[in-house]
Amino acid sequence: MPAHSLQERSIISVSRRSDIPAFFGEWFLQSVRQGYAELQHPFHHRKLRISLKPEQVAAFVFWSKNYQPFLDVLDSIKDLYQGRFLFHFTINGFTGSAKTLLEPRVPSEEVVLETVAHLANNFGAETVIWRFDPIFFSNLTPPEERLASFARLAEALRNKVQSCYISLLDLYSKVRRRLQQAPIKQQLRLYLLEEQELWSIMKSLRQIADGYGMPIFTCCENRLAEAVGFNKGHCIDSRLLQKLYPAIEFTQQISPTRPECGCYASIDIGSYHTCQHHCLYCYANK
Repeated sequence: MPAHSLQERSIISVSRRSDIPAFFGEWFLQSVRQGYAELQHPFHHRKLRISLKPEQVAAFVFWSKNYQPFLDVLDSIKDLYQGRFLFHFTINGFTGSAKTLLEPRVPSEEVVLETVAHLANNFGAETVIWRFDPIFFSNLTPPEERLASFARLAEALRNKVQSCYISLLDLYSKVRRRLQQAPIKQQLRLYLLEEQELWSIMKSLRQIADGYGMPIFTCCENRLAEAVGFNKGHCIDSRLLQKLYPAIEFTQQISPTRPECGCYASIDIGSYHTCQHHCLYCYANK
């Protein structure tokens, strides 16, 4: 098996490709205990072995919609990695039939907010990044509903997070095919807005966030950032990690994963087509 050991400390992404904290915490913990994670490269399918030895990990950047099953894992590895963690937490605030269709297996908002509070209390609010994405408009999620949900969440998350990342829905071919299935088409009707109307709604979003002292960053979406005055985002952000953990030297190499991505170099240890949330808009599942 080809071995890809890390000669320098690397940022480990856990994971853009799946929700490891929600569904694969035991696998992650076992990988930590054995000192490496094994996975297949998503494109050329060669087996990789990624070191998770503490002296070779700069920090972990986690991504999830449900950290509740992962809390014990975090507690057990906190000292090993000196707590060098960053948490992307996707919270969209869908309710009723919209939640049932769009995010059927994501926990209730009450559970999610309790988990945010736990992360903030135990690791610091500065380590928790709220993701309100993807943003799209439909008969179930009209602009007024999305703005109201954002305002409700911003109020609930005040002092528990310090920033918010947003993005617009990307209609990848697999997402488009999913949305075109007859039962779904009968329930969900997406609609596109004229650019100026979209900018106006996004400015309202910014005004809400400004009221809570919460800067908004874009995941890609450069034109949106320029038009509305959002910050250019770096979801894997070496500058933030350097500020949080100054004893570690973090990479300064930008390594985008798609057009307009601002992420710094990292190694992702997830696998596509494994997330069990089954969100309707997901790009990472078939």
